[in-house]
Amino acid sequence: MFVNAAIVFLALSALFALEFVLVVRYIFTPKQSRDHLCAAYEQIGAKIIFKLFRVFRGFRITVLNPKKLQIPHHCLVISNHQSLLDILVLIRLLGIERKPRFVAKKELQYGVPLVSFTLRKGGHCLIRRHGAPIETMRAVSKMAQGCMKERTCPVVFPEGKRSRDGGLGVFHSAGIRKILDVESIPVTAIAIDGGWRVATVRGILRRFGKEPYIAEIVKVYNAPHGKHEIEEMLNDARVQIDRCIDTLRRR
Repeated sequence: MFVNAAIVFLALSALFALEFVLVVRYIFTPKQSRDHLCAAYEQIGAKIIFKLFRVFRGFRITVLNPKKLQIPHHCLVISNHQSLLDILVLIRLLGIERKPRFVAKKELQYGVPLVSFTLRKGGHCLIRRHGAPIETMRAVSKMAQGCMKERTCPVVFPEGKRSRDGGLGVFHSAGIRKILDVESIPVTAIAIDGGWRVATVRGILRRFGKEPYIAEIVKVYNAPHGKHEIEEMLNDARVQIDRCIDTLRRR
C-alpha cells in the first residue's frame, strides 16, 4: 500500500511540473498553435504516467486489435467508461496525429493537474452533468465544429458517467447525434476494462498493478447518416463492447 501511495505522489508531482511548464509555454504561444501545444503535453503526460506505473508497479495497458482494424485519422471515437485513467489510455492509443478531443464533465475542469488545464484550454468540451440540454448541445456542437476544422477526433463516453462496478450502462445518443450532425464521419468503438477496480483511492492503494487493464478496438463503422442509422450504430456498438468485455473477463 505504501508503494502505491508513493507512486500516486510521484505521478501527481510529475503532472504538476508538466502543467507549470505548459502554462508558461501556453502564454507565449500564438493562439492558433495552443491546441496543438496542449495535445502534445497530453501525450507527454500520459507517457510519463504510464512509464512510472510500469517501472514501479508493473502496471501496463494491453491494447488488443484482433481484427487488425485501422482507426481513421479523423473519426468519432466512442468507448465505455470506468476510470479517469480511461482518458489517458485513449490519449495514448489515439496518438498525437488524431488529437483526441473529449466530452467530459465540467467538474474535471479543476483539481486534476495537467488534465484539467488541457481540458479547459485544449479544445475539449466540458459539460455540466445536470446542465440544461440546450447548453450541453451548444457546447458539444462547438467542439464538433472545432474537430471538423482541425481534422481531430472527438471522443465520447456514451454512458455519461463512470461505471462503479464494471457493468455497462445505457448508451445515450444525443451528444453523438449532435457531433455527427455537424459532420458525418466514421465511428470507432473501443472497449476498456479494468479501470473500475482502481477507480477510487482505496482501489489504487490496494489493487493497483495487480489487475489487468485492457483496451480493445472493437469495430470501425462507416459514417452513419440520419437519426435511424446513428441509433442503429450505437445500439450495435453497445452490444459489441459488452460482448468484448465479457470475453476479456473470461480469459
